[in-house]
Amino acid sequence: MAIALIAGIARAAAADTGQACEVIPMPCTFEAQPFKLRVIDAETQKPLADVHALAEWRMEGAGGRANGPLMVKDALSDADGQVSFDGWGPIQGPWTGLVIGSDPVVTLFKSGYKSALLNNGYLPPSRERERIRRFVRRDVTYALEPFRGTPEEWVKELDRIYAGRAFPRSDDQSLQFRDQYLNRLRRVWIERQSVSARTERDLFWFIERAMRFLEEGHR
Repeated sequence: MAIALIAGIARAAAADTGQACEVIPMPCTFEAQPFKLRVIDAETQKPLADVHALAEWRMEGAGGRANGPLMVKDALSDADGQVSFDGWGPIQGPWTGLVIGSDPVVTLFKSGYKSALLNNGYLPPSRERERIRRFVRRDVTYALEPFRGTPEEWVKELDRIYAGRAFPRSDDQSLQFRDQYLNRLRRVWIERQSVSARTERDLFWFIERAMRFLEEGHR
């Protein structure tokens, strides 16, 4: 009787609000629509190819605090500067939902340019437990500025984006999306050649350690 009552409440909740997990603590179902964006040089206005875009859909944790990723996708811009992300799902996620504004959060990286952090916008009446996640800033053009700072400033720029933004992140979550995170780490690792040993020591020690963990942990 109790099970039937709970099932009835869940069905009613789903009909009224979209998902039963919005009323009853149970796993939510999530899926994301495909989206595209375009990247150009801020000075020349020409399209930028080979920009690495990392998109992370962050879970909401206890007390409303942001948590690790439910899903991670990555892509490279083509000759026209266009970045395309496939849709995903449906998959189960936490009953607490996904973080509005980080569903997804996208970081853009290309050697020689300042990195970019793109938080998703808010499209009312978005809810943490809403099933279908849309990237509000889709089909928008983003301009990356050429970097002309010091080696120390370049290291700070790399530190912002080398590991993504979905933290805290467990080892299991990192391994689940190892390919996407390795793609970012390896691209940033190459940048050690452009900074002095003294400047890069701490950051690239962490990068090398993270790469080794992902490469060896998958075996």
